Amino acid sequence: MLADDGDIARGLGFVSMYSAWVEEDVDDLLRAMAPLEPFHERKQRWPISRKLNNAAALVRTLNSSELAGLPEALEDAISLFERRNELLHGRIYAGHDNIDYVQSGRPNIPTRPITSAELYELANEFWEYRGNLIGPQLFRLPRAVRTFLNNAS
Repeated sequence: MLADDGDIARGLGFVSMYSAWVEEDVDDLLRAMAPLEPFHERKQRWPISRKLNNAAALVRTLNSSELAGLPEALEDAISLFERRNELLHGRIYAGHDNIDYVQSGRPNIPTRPITSAELYELANEFWEYRGNLIGPQLFRLPRAVRTFLNNAS
């Protein structure tokens, strides 16, 4: 777990890096399920929320008790990425009142205070979340895909 050192830029960097690793894990899950539905170049460019929903649907198709909870975990990550997007696509400014602010790039969303603690907390949530995706990749997901394909033939 990362400790908050008070550095907003560093915290934002960890959010960016850790969320990218989760995105890679989602891509790896979709690659593992390519025998069910190809993970073609166009799909690789989908927004992460669409990839998460697609991966959840494919896991549900497998109907494997070994993967119980994985579809819901994939869908739960959407809110993590929404929070990430708010921060990565927002503008962070230092105020004259020694408070830092994030200003959204979207209209009608008010500027609000931001702290390094919020960024480190989100980075740590991404780090902890990865266990939902890494665990199934090695054995359970490939086994469920093989079983599904064998039963379908």
